[in-house]
Amino acid sequence: MNKSTLLLAALMCSLPFASNAQQYMTREGHVRFFSTTPIEDIEAHNQQMTALLQVDGAFAFRVPVLGFRFEKALMEEHFNENYLESHTYPNGSFEGSVAGFDAALQDGEQHDVVAKGSLTIHGVVQEREIPSKVQWNGTGWDIESVFEVAPADHDIAIPKVVRNKIASSIEVTITATLIPR
Repeated sequence: MNKSTLLLAALMCSLPFASNAQQYMTREGHVRFFSTTPIEDIEAHNQQMTALLQVDGAFAFRVPVLGFRFEKALMEEHFNENYLESHTYPNGSFEGSVAGFDAALQDGEQHDVVAKGSLTIHGVVQEREIPSKVQWNGTGWDIESVFEVAPADHDIAIPKVVRNKIASSIEVTITATLIPR
């Protein structure tokens, strides 16, 4: 069994809403984060997000921290070893629900929704309301979210020597197409 299959199995087993109801999922969601300061812009991408959406609106995703790719190898190394401590905290995740999610959203139009739940980064859980967009594409759901994450909110220490190079709030963008499971 490969690593992504094990990750999805663990995700499915850990979700309280995993049942026989219609579910939509992906193993190829995209997460981008962007930090901008007057000194430096830092951007990373991860194509390994696993996500699950149930017809009652229950929603969860998991992102392997080691899956983030940076333009500079040294940034990636510092991100994993010094900031996110990916060997101790291998995943970021969200577990909650999409408020007002129902069959009426299957009209092919893009709808603004809010995902409410627990965002876990660096082992720290924060209750969040994340603005999102959902759109029925005929067979599944396209989702998009753009939100801010403050490293300080998740006990991510930024050394003084680089504090001016890393924003106090990081923009996170999530996009994925979830297909029937």
